[in-house]
Amino acid sequence: MPASLLLPRALVGLHECRTRQELDQRLADDLAGRVPATDLAVCVAAEGNERPWVQFALGPRWAGLQGPVSAVNDAQEVLAIHFRGQAIGELLVGRGLSAEERRDLEALVAHYGAALANLALGEAARRDADDYCLTLQALEQGIVLFQEDDEEALKARLLQQAMSIVSAAAGALYVLRDVGDPASGLQLEQVLGVPESLLSDLRGREGTPWPDALLGLPTQIVERDADGSIALLAPDAAPAVLRRIAVVPLCYHGVEAGLCLLLNPVTVGDMSREVGARLQSFGMLGAALLHRLRLEAVNARNRSRERELQIAGTIQQRMLPSVAPSVPGVGFAWDLLTAQHIGGDYLDLFDPGDGEVRGIVADASGHGINSALLMSSFRSTYRAKAPTATTVALAAALNDAVVDEVGPTGMFITSVIYQLDPRTNRMRLTSAGHTPVLVLRAATGAIEAIDSDGPPLGFMAGAEYGGREIALAAGDTVLLFTDGITEATNGELDMYGEERLAAVLRANPTASAEDLLMAIKHDLVLFTGRKHYDDDVSLVVLRIG
Repeated sequence: MPASLLLPRALVGLHECRTRQELDQRLADDLAGRVPATDLAVCVAAEGNERPWVQFALGPRWAGLQGPVSAVNDAQEVLAIHFRGQAIGELLVGRGLSAEERRDLEALVAHYGAALANLALGEAARRDADDYCLTLQALEQGIVLFQEDDEEALKARLLQQAMSIVSAAAGALYVLRDVGDPASGLQLEQVLGVPESLLSDLRGREGTPWPDALLGLPTQIVERDADGSIALLAPDAAPAVLRRIAVVPLCYHGVEAGLCLLLNPVTVGDMSREVGARLQSFGMLGAALLHRLRLEAVNARNRSRERELQIAGTIQQRMLPSVAPSVPGVGFAWDLLTAQHIGGDYLDLFDPGDGEVRGIVADASGHGINSALLMSSFRSTYRAKAPTATTVALAAALNDAVVDEVGPTGMFITSVIYQLDPRTNRMRLTSAGHTPVLVLRAATGAIEAIDSDGPPLGFMAGAEYGGREIALAAGDTVLLFTDGITEATNGELDMYGEERLAAVLRANPTASAEDLLMAIKHDLVLFTGRKHYDDDVSLVVLRIG
């Protein structure tokens, strides 16, 4: 059969090839049939190379030649191999060609270029399909793992999954003590196939911590070095049986969670694309799972803490007086609004049985748990000493108690201690660094501000305090408060202030103690636009007559 009739069959055969090796062999056979005893070299562009490289050669001239086309400088004919107008290689010919030979070879290389491009596109499609399948598989595995409630079981299954990817003989799962913070250090969470004691004895080069030194490395399989070291392990610390380690960082959307080490994986040398992709997918899945565990643990702790604070707040509220002292001619009203569940304010008033009313308004520095703990101890001391001590002696005793309690923490308590004799309407006061006490005189409408008589409680042992006695008349009102009200701010960060508080007091000269308290609280809400404040707010109102 004439060679010209065989050419179409050869062209079809090029497109039937399923692999690059098969395609090259088919082209070599077709070229040898069309131009026998001719030196030929097929050069094709390769990824990462600026010029086409010799793919294969026929004839002795270029036999065994490997390298870029520039190394071949004695070709007589050069035919371009292209696809859709883009050059992808060259066919080098060692002699001159007839017109018929040139036409046949140009047809062969044109179809070779198309077949080569189709193979590349098919390979890319297969890779995309494989990636999609891997993604679906990882998603399926992730769904199963995300449904696991037991933390230890989840970590064990996570490690087993990683080991199965590379058929590792053993593995270890390390998790950051604080997920998301590489500086917190790794701790071993799960180990399979090797004694845990063996891993604990491993150390890095020059005594550096291991495997913390591996944090930040990309996913890779590390072979044992010639000196016996492996994966930054000291040569004398790496067991002889350890030949290679797969290092898989657990990282998801920038959140580092830990490290998975797979010992003696079956995969040798460079990882295949599929294995690398599966390990990276595992690293992201593992990080997402561990991050979820951390968030759930933090959420559980927060819920528990919230519940504990609610209970503590309830207990603290029950420490406040529940009923007013039953004394004739005096009205009482009070309230304590904590910034959080528990606070550092304290107020009290009671009748010890001698016909007088003892009371206090106190404010611990700061607010929250520390202040609440200090104030709980302070209350016990106050209740124990208040029935028999004068306000001056009580302030000195409370100061020494607070000094012993706070030590070098710098905490302190401001307070106003008072005693009211309803039979004479005389009130004795001692203020320890506290906000002024406001007294509205019914006869004149004037407001008196009674300032502090000494330093806050807890500043120094042995501090001395003064005291004063004021006479009250029918219709007079006494207002005691903490700075949480005067320092409350509105949206423009303006403070409520003492002048506005005095204005409310002045605007309600005949109001009962309870009505005045409600008026102050209502005005505070109008000013700030809210019912919860940055600091604890305490108010005590006493009205004579």
